[in-house]
Amino acid sequence: MKGITITIAKVEPIQKKWLSKEEAMKYLGCSETFLKKLRNDALVSFSRFGGKMYWYDLASIERFISKNKVV
Repeated sequence: MKGITITIAKVEPIQKKWLSKEEAMKYLGCSETFLKKLRNDALVSFSRFGGKMYWYDLASIERFISKNKVV
């Protein structure tokens, strides 16, 4: 096969920064009520779009988990 060049590229996975409500609930293993409490008590960072759609900052969720770790 003359003249054919095959290039193999490696695609690196991208770490998500923002989680949807469903993803955050699944990540924490919690109910929507508990996630709302975390949001209302300013224990996790979030962004709101259009009044009803919330996005949760993954780093703040991980900080919450770390701060509440029992050794």
